[in-house]
Formats: sequence, C-alpha cells, structure tokens
Amino acid sequence: MTESGRAAGSPAGGHAPVLLQVRPRRITIYAAISASLVVGAMVVIGLLLLNSNEGVAFRTSDQIGLIGIGLILGGLIMTAARPRLRVDKNGLWVRNILGEEFTPWPLVLRIAYPQGAPWAQLNMPDDEVKPVMAIQAMDRGRAVQALEAVRALQVEYGPAPPEPTSRVAPTGVSGVDDDSHRDVRLGDSSNLQRPLGRLEIIDREKAAQRDREARAKQEKLARKSGRGGSGA
Repeated sequence: MTESGRAAGSPAGGHAPVLLQVRPRRITIYAAISASLVVGAMVVIGLLLLNSNEGVAFRTSDQIGLIGIGLILGGLIMTAARPRLRVDKNGLWVRNILGEEFTPWPLVLRIAYPQGAPWAQLNMPDDEVKPVMAIQAMDRGRAVQALEAVRALQVEYGPAPPEPTSRVAPTGVSGVDDDSHRDVRLGDSSNLQRPLGRLEIIDREKAAQRDREARAKQEKLARKSGRGGSGA
C-alpha cells in the first residue's frame, strides 16, 4: 500500500525516524490474488490426487510435494509486493525486489518519473539512475502524491542546488584556452554543493593538468627570453 502520509517512529538498527514510507498498492493486490489462486489450485489438485483413477498410485508425499510447490510459487509471486521506500532526514532507504540500499540526500540530484516508465527513479551524479519500484505508475494518483511528498522532503533536508559561478582564470597564466577553465576549481571546497561524480573528478583533474602545463610553458618561455636578453 502506498502511504503518502508521514509516519512516526524509528526503524530497526538505530536509524533516524521515518518521515515517509511508500509501498505499491495495486501490484500488492494483484500479487496477493494471483498467489492465492496458485496456492489454492495446487492444494485442490493435491487433495484430489488420492481419488484419481489414472492407473498411477499417488501417495501422501506427492500431495505434500504439490502443495509445497504451490506455496513456493505463491511466495515468488508475492515478491512483487516487496518494494518499499522509507525517507528520513539523512536520505532514502530503497528496497526493490531484493535487498535494501541507503542513498544519502547529497547524492540525490532529483527523483523523477520519466514518461512511459513503470516506476520512479533517482537521478544521481555521473548519470547514474536507481529505480524506485515502490512508486509505480499503476497507482496513478497515489504515485503522484508520493512523488510530491519525497520531493518536498528533499527540499527540506537535501543540500541546496549549486549556484552558477563565473569562470575564473588561473593566476599568472595568459593565453590559456577558455575551455580549460572551470566554474569550480579543483580543491576549492567552498564551491562544492554535493559530492563530485567520478567523471566530474576526472574532468577537473584534466583541466588542472592543462593549467599546470600552460603555466610551465609560460615560465619556460620567460626563462628563454631572460637568457636571450642577458646574452645580447
């Protein structure tokens, strides 16, 4: 069931209190009905085996085996109802079919609902995408309410979006192509609004390397000019 209201209490493990919990509703109903039908059918078949006249002797163990298969199939069907999303002040606990993973707010750029997608997703640095199967399209209005509630909590507890800054050229370097400049220089932690992604780090390291090479070239030319002037 999708719970768009805020829930009080604290989850196990000493985590921060849960502010919002979301579970899919329609898929849970469909899964429960399907699992009940499968288990019920296997139980009926198992009970009727002893009365069959097909020339094959069925024993009690065969009945138990069929019923057990029905229970296993029912359990597998019910895994569709496992997705859950819990939100606290530190981030999001996302559980899809298997396992649960925590994503802190600084790594969440946006929680989006792409057109035609069956469920929501978290947009993260380096174009990384994490599915959030607890918010499903088939829930319609409930899914929209849950998405708006998560976005409201991101505004309240997440980091502020980075503000655009003017380009800053390296001190003492002239003739360096503007493409090598960066809005935020490597090592300037005051401008970092969120953790850098792997591709961003590589890009900024390359920019810093180009700046160092340009500075070394300028110093080399300056030394050559100084020796030429003294020799004359």
